[in-house]
Amino acid sequence: MQSDTPKSTQATDGYLQHIQSLELKIRGRENLLKNLVWVRLGLALPGLALIVGGLSISEASGLAWKIGVLLFVAFLAVATWHENNLWQISQLRQRLFGYRRLLARCHRNWTELIPLPTEENTKEYISDLSRDLDLFGDRSLYRWCSLAMTQTGSKTLCGWLTHWVTGDEVQERQAAVQELASNQAWREAFFEITCDYRNQQASPEGLESWCKGDFHFAKRRWIQWLTWLSPAVLLAGIVVVVLAKLQEYEFGQIVGLGMLLGGAAVNFLITMVIIGPIHDIFVKIGTANRDLQSLVNMFQAIKALESKQVLLSKIREKCFDDRHSADAALSQLQRIMSLAGMQRSPLFFIPYLILQVVFLWDIRVLELLERWKVRFGPSTSGWLEAIGMTETLFSAATIASEYPSWIYPSLFDKGETETGGASSRRVCLLDVEGVAHPLLKDASQVPNDVTIARDRPLLLVTGSNMAGKSTLLRSIGVNSVLARLGAPVCAAKWYGPVCELASSIRVQDSLQDGVSFFMAELKRLRSVVDLAQKESQPGGKQMLVLLDEILQGTNSRERQIAVEHVLDKLVECGCIVLTSTHDLEMAGNGSIQRIAQVVHFREHFEMVAGQQVMRFDYVMRPGVTPTTNALKLLEMVGLRSVSS
Repeated sequence: MQSDTPKSTQATDGYLQHIQSLELKIRGRENLLKNLVWVRLGLALPGLALIVGGLSISEASGLAWKIGVLLFVAFLAVATWHENNLWQISQLRQRLFGYRRLLARCHRNWTELIPLPTEENTKEYISDLSRDLDLFGDRSLYRWCSLAMTQTGSKTLCGWLTHWVTGDEVQERQAAVQELASNQAWREAFFEITCDYRNQQASPEGLESWCKGDFHFAKRRWIQWLTWLSPAVLLAGIVVVVLAKLQEYEFGQIVGLGMLLGGAAVNFLITMVIIGPIHDIFVKIGTANRDLQSLVNMFQAIKALESKQVLLSKIREKCFDDRHSADAALSQLQRIMSLAGMQRSPLFFIPYLILQVVFLWDIRVLELLERWKVRFGPSTSGWLEAIGMTETLFSAATIASEYPSWIYPSLFDKGETETGGASSRRVCLLDVEGVAHPLLKDASQVPNDVTIARDRPLLLVTGSNMAGKSTLLRSIGVNSVLARLGAPVCAAKWYGPVCELASSIRVQDSLQDGVSFFMAELKRLRSVVDLAQKESQPGGKQMLVLLDEILQGTNSRERQIAVEHVLDKLVECGCIVLTSTHDLEMAGNGSIQRIAQVVHFREHFEMVAGQQVMRFDYVMRPGVTPTTNALKLLEMVGLRSVSS
């Protein structure tokens, strides 16, 4: 029995080193935080005591309250330092989570492969095919391969997994993935940047949503004019009061005071009415020193990819052109948002209150933001698309780095032929060697070879229960989906067409809808055949159809006739068909033998401690299975006696 050690020990060793380093840094910062708590107390309490004592006790030295103010300012500085350390610890913990998750996926440790918050996006992509192949959900391909921390990255990955692309597009993706896989330093830096987005309130999508939305005062221009008028009245009141005071003009002082109080009152009312929606906008855009800094870092990482590779060049062009540079634009936005974040700073909260009362500070910041939106807003959709593509390629490149023995499939479009290829490739529609299921632990993977001849496009897989028939079908299907990302596949060789997939593997009845298992299966087959007929038309896609034990819900004779009809129809439509069956008579059917290659999986039994134990080697062999195990299984669970 092999161990569960991953094939790529270099990757897992690297992840362990990162984990140990991060744990050490977190402990050091946590110890610093404990010390800062005592420092804050040591500054705040004496500072307040000196300020109160110095101002309230007439005998106290005038120096006392000044020292108290200095201590209190020092307290605010330490409090800011404390908050920054809390944020840095949060960042380190997100990165620690990320590297632990990478290690868990290498080991296929599904209990520790915690879903990312962005996995919520997969719901709209769930289909019959995705359920059959475990593309989404627990123990799924998405959960295993996704490193997308942004909503856009998650949706891009889902789209690439579920949508057919041409052979040229796959080759573009493969070239980009290969380049990123070879650049370990860039991948590690980019991964740590994206980890910062996990569990954050703001997101790049929130920024884009704000840019696409209406301007805040678009339908209430009079309010905006009022936000300029009331501060002007307040400031004019201050000037009148000061001048009247200097001239000892009492009536002028009263008028000025009235203007001051009136302007302040209007400012206060405006603040109470619109402060909530404006702060919601600030939250959506993101905090300057956290969310936006991570976004700036992400675009700077994309900018560092000065590649001539086609897809990576396209990504850079979306972010950087002669007019706009995403990182520079976001740095400018970051500076504006630093003004919006004054109320959250212990050092600047009191100045913020004064500025808000006098100038309606938040509204002035909003006006700066909307000027930024006019200039850069139209570009944000392209920036997000670039992020999504980068995260998807990065996810595929990390797989390539972790599994250097996996291969990039050689794919072609329907109707194309490979020039200069081996003779076996000219007669084979699908030629795969050493294929295994990528979601199984490395030690559990048993590679098999699958060759589909052009004149026999049906692979009929026979074998006993639990021998590996369904796993083989899913191995071909899941690796075909993985190839769409441009990622390497879990195989030693893969030559074949880019396929549109259809399947009937996990069919369920519905008591609620009054649909029996047999009728549910018929409906699924109907949809598969309809799609095959559609794609058989000129310009259609090559279909790969995976069928597992179809039409189990009817009697043997009718099932053989029905299955023969369905398989003939699919082959007639030009599909590559992989189907499994327990029905050994079907394998001997002359019509099926004409179009099929028949293979099988088998089992054997051993005596262990006086008990008969069934073993499988999961190796595919040519021909019809010579063994069955249903009666043996009945005996093993006590439902049939040996004598019977």
